[in-house]
Amino acid sequence: MKPGERILGVEGGGTKTAWVLVESAADAPGCKFRVIDQGKLPPSNFRLTTPEHLRAILGELPKQIDRAGVFLAGCATDEDRRSLKEICLEMWPNAKIATGSDRDSGLAAALDHGDGIVVNAGSGSSVTGRRGDRIERAGGWGHILGDAGGGYFLSIQALRLVLREHDLHHSEMQFTAKILHALSLNNFDELVRWVQTADKMEIAMLAPVVFETATGGDARMMEIIEEGARVLCEYTEAVASRLHLLAPKVVLIGGLFHRDSIYTHAYRRRLKKNLPDARVAVAERAPELGAAWLATEAGDHAAFHPRPSQNEIESLAAALTEQRNPRSENLEKMSAQQLVEVFVEEEKFVQEALRVAIGELTKAIEIVAESLRNGGRLFYVGAGSSGRIGVLDASEIPPTFGAPRDLGPAGITRLRRGYGGQADRGYRRPSSSHTRGRTRDIDWIDETESRDRDEGCPQYHQHRCHGRAGQSARQSDDRFAR
Repeated sequence: MKPGERILGVEGGGTKTAWVLVESAADAPGCKFRVIDQGKLPPSNFRLTTPEHLRAILGELPKQIDRAGVFLAGCATDEDRRSLKEICLEMWPNAKIATGSDRDSGLAAALDHGDGIVVNAGSGSSVTGRRGDRIERAGGWGHILGDAGGGYFLSIQALRLVLREHDLHHSEMQFTAKILHALSLNNFDELVRWVQTADKMEIAMLAPVVFETATGGDARMMEIIEEGARVLCEYTEAVASRLHLLAPKVVLIGGLFHRDSIYTHAYRRRLKKNLPDARVAVAERAPELGAAWLATEAGDHAAFHPRPSQNEIESLAAALTEQRNPRSENLEKMSAQQLVEVFVEEEKFVQEALRVAIGELTKAIEIVAESLRNGGRLFYVGAGSSGRIGVLDASEIPPTFGAPRDLGPAGITRLRRGYGGQADRGYRRPSSSHTRGRTRDIDWIDETESRDRDEGCPQYHQHRCHGRAGQSARQSDDRFAR
């Protein structure tokens, strides 16, 4: 993508079609885009809108563009995407086109390329989760088969309750009066006739009346809202379970999830019971911006870096870390005390280097911790001494922090399977000296866990065991920490 390209992002659903026109700008602070124009058009659910009507809606959008991302509810299959792309090419024959479902633009707006779960509640509803390249979905089957928790679901449940109350008690609920006023109808019979001819979008538009009535103290309307939140929470928990996300980022999008809405609070409260570590937030970016962002990737390919040249390899070999330390060139000629003095003196350089890197270390820890909350792992990559230190560090994570062993990389056997707390109990020590043969009087055992030398190692007086404290790095998702 080149600076100055004009990109159109379109997200269509059952209540509206939102669009934004942006310009790619390398100098824009904190983002890739500069918003030029934006607006809203009539609904454009791909399944419920005829191709002629869809062409009319798209015909209202800006014409002079370089890229377009058009993501509509109901555009679920490869055939749907091809059909939508053909219509888009009629509108913008020279533009690069990306098409798909509103699930895709919602994920892009809410998570970028990150992991997490997006809960969409507008006229319909859907729950979509991602971890790496894996996508899991729940709901979103349309208003006839599903869409539980969406605006249509809430409205139709409320209308059915009105009919039930009329049949059982010939009484008129508070909700009935509010619906009649909202629709400019005069009586119950007119309401029934309206419902029989209304489409999905028209019924879904009554959801704000449901919320208003519940806020006014109608307990039965509140029960309908709680039921919608319960179903969406069930879907969220199912998606999190399939993706093995223990503390997922959950982003709420759609017209029903205003930042302080009664529905948002109901959902948060219910999810907290069964998924207490989930981090729930209302989306800060509109889905049409996600559509524009996905359009920037249309036709672009990842760049592969070639093998380093011989000059680059020689430059790496000349790096300071690959050179001998002049202060320790004569180790073999030093006395024991001189060796210790050199080692201790070198530690101050370590402290200075760590102090300079405090910012990078803090950022790395935050990234690793965030990834671990999302059910990820940490991979250590290194060669020589660095690799061996990484193996040792990884082996200490389970016994030191109580982390599950399957969160770390496989393949580390004895070092990876460390045992914590055995030193304090003073028996069955899993050290290599004990598992490979009995120790001798001239052997030394390097204690990594003992706090009390005599209690940690019964043979301390015989074998002069020494305690040593270790530190570990935490685990992240399938990223590589170097």
